[in-house]
Amino acid sequence: MLMQRLSFALDPRYFQVIFQAIYAFDSIRTKRFLRPAEFDRWGFSVLISAMSLCLLLKTNDWYISLLAAFLTVVSKYVFRFNKKHVFNPSAFGIVATLLLTKDAWLSPGQWGSNAVIFFFVVTLGTIVVTRVQKLDVSLAFLLTFIGLLYWRQVYVLGWPMDHFIHSVSTGSLLLFTFFMISDPRTAPNHPVARIVWAILIAVISFYLAAFKWKYNTIIWVLVAAAPLVPLLDKIFKAKEFHWTSSIIQFNFTNKLKNIVMKPIMKKGAAIIILAAMISNEAAAFCGFYVSKADGTLKNKTSQVILVRDGNRNVITMYNDFKGNLKDFAMVVPVPVVLEKKDIKVVEQSIFNTLNEYSKPRLVEYYDQNPCIQMFYDKAETKSLNEVVVSNMGISRFKEKDSGVKIEAKYIVGEYDILILSAKESSGLKTWLDENGYKIPAGAEEVLEPYIKSNLKFFVVKVNEAEKKKLPGKFLRPIQISFSSPKFMLPIRLGMANADGDQDMIVYAFTKKGRIETTNYRTLSLPTGKNIPLFVKNNFGNFYANLFQNQWNKEGKALAMLEYAWDVSPKNFVKCDPCVATAPSVQDLVQAGVWWLKRDWTNYDDVYGDDDYSDNVYFTRLHVRYNRRSFPQDLMFQVTPNKDNYQARYVVTHPATGDFNCDAGKKYLKELKERRSDELEMLTYLTGKDYSDWDVVSEQPDEKYVPADASYAAIAPSLENKPQRNKGVLAATLGVMGLILLGGFRRTNKK
Repeated sequence: MLMQRLSFALDPRYFQVIFQAIYAFDSIRTKRFLRPAEFDRWGFSVLISAMSLCLLLKTNDWYISLLAAFLTVVSKYVFRFNKKHVFNPSAFGIVATLLLTKDAWLSPGQWGSNAVIFFFVVTLGTIVVTRVQKLDVSLAFLLTFIGLLYWRQVYVLGWPMDHFIHSVSTGSLLLFTFFMISDPRTAPNHPVARIVWAILIAVISFYLAAFKWKYNTIIWVLVAAAPLVPLLDKIFKAKEFHWTSSIIQFNFTNKLKNIVMKPIMKKGAAIIILAAMISNEAAAFCGFYVSKADGTLKNKTSQVILVRDGNRNVITMYNDFKGNLKDFAMVVPVPVVLEKKDIKVVEQSIFNTLNEYSKPRLVEYYDQNPCIQMFYDKAETKSLNEVVVSNMGISRFKEKDSGVKIEAKYIVGEYDILILSAKESSGLKTWLDENGYKIPAGAEEVLEPYIKSNLKFFVVKVNEAEKKKLPGKFLRPIQISFSSPKFMLPIRLGMANADGDQDMIVYAFTKKGRIETTNYRTLSLPTGKNIPLFVKNNFGNFYANLFQNQWNKEGKALAMLEYAWDVSPKNFVKCDPCVATAPSVQDLVQAGVWWLKRDWTNYDDVYGDDDYSDNVYFTRLHVRYNRRSFPQDLMFQVTPNKDNYQARYVVTHPATGDFNCDAGKKYLKELKERRSDELEMLTYLTGKDYSDWDVVSEQPDEKYVPADASYAAIAPSLENKPQRNKGVLAATLGVMGLILLGGFRRTNKK
């Protein structure tokens, strides 16, 4: 039905479970049901806790959400000292759930960088912390944290300002700043102690994130630093904070006036935070190509295989270059100096296997004529008829000293490989220029931060003598292995010689579950939708329009999930439906999944006692990116999410034959309604209506369908039908939240 069109990244039922669970647990504690009239006593705390858990903690199981809510409430009354909570309830609930279960994870990047969310959260947060007199702790944390980020990213590494703005423009950071660290029941009582405490949390969180590559550090550090609060309260004496209730008032105008008339220092601080945090809403490969000609080689699409477990990484890069093989070279930043055993070439067919198996698919079903006692057990599948391929090249170089150190030199397969390091981008640029290569305009700006981050440069050219020994003119994919806490793809470098929007297909394999981006949203494409039958004639064009439309609507700065499935050898159902043969164990091993097969005569590939397993989870992400929407490289994390998913779309053939019976007449009426829904769904998915589609030919069974049930007859009736605007819902909730917040007044007890 048409109602299926509305999909949410976060299931609102989980918020309901969490909110009601916290309400129930608080009611049990008080030994009576909390009444709505007492909302000013319990509602605000429950609401903030529920929002924090729902927006930061992700899980696919309702009982995990229930456990998190239970732990959040329990922490308020079990862990107490001097009548105060020891831990922030939401932070404790999140951390405890992560430690106790393997089915939950933190996903801060899924908030995105939407300016409306920034304004809403910052405004509400500023009101909250101003009214409870705890703006000092929020301001101390935020200014310290973003100041250290600015120092590291802009001043030390030399990243552009948009890179820094993207780092601080996340809803999770704002939620933590205004609703978690500012909690007056878990922060120190004295203003000086609060500032010292907030700065300490900011410094430790920054260090772990910037230098140890740890994720979600602010939540973990907040919980770890909680035991320091009683000590700070003992050193810095001050009155304990208490909530006081007042009569509920809904005079929004008066409340807004009172807020505006706050002391000038508080207004100024709120304006500074708001100005600092709001930003505009905002396929190349993870390297660039240099050429001996005029540097005009461009990247449009690429494919990459990522294999990750612990700190161990295997990356396979697809080459589809056509031209003079001796004229091109590829430069890719890598975190460590690679040894020869860490570099290999694999067969090109592995990318074809993974692409054919995981690409979006079309499913066909056939209606049964209700007037004829027949059952059609007939269904076909058809995959996306456009195979995404990369356009990557290799150019040659020769060694010459220009202040660039050659860390290693190898011959692997048909490639000559150098591992370079440089002290500054100008030195590397000079080295390339003096060896006859014109690097793309703008590459030097991006090279500098990589060099200052102590990354090395993996430079590849074709060894002509070795290439002549191999059949064909194609270049085999290169696979590299290394250990690093950095789970990333440096796409910014690849934008140096890429025109417009670029596409990258990422095939990822892990032991535990899906991967997702941590600094951008990861969004599942709408799937299982019923679409018009005529789409079958051009499914590739349909999916291209669908992807572009969803990408535009969701703000562009995101990765689209196209496939996710357990492909472990022990799992015999690897797709539903399958459009191609699932990858075999041999295919997975060739892709770099090292833990599936062990060579007992060679222990060079042993990385740990529990390294070998038969668990393999496959994720396919499609990233369309450009310089404006993606100011940072792609950062990933492995999650325990093992839910199966596939981009799957359904067309249904109408029944054939005579429909003179009562059931047949009812069927024709339902067919007309269904086709109306299909046309609306087509517009919702692709942004294009029936008139935009070139219906080349109707299916043979269309001749049995009455004229008024044809797509051409139904389409005009949909032109003036109003469309739902999800923005109205968000705006309504925002206004309601402001009015509700204006109705409650809590002040310090004197």
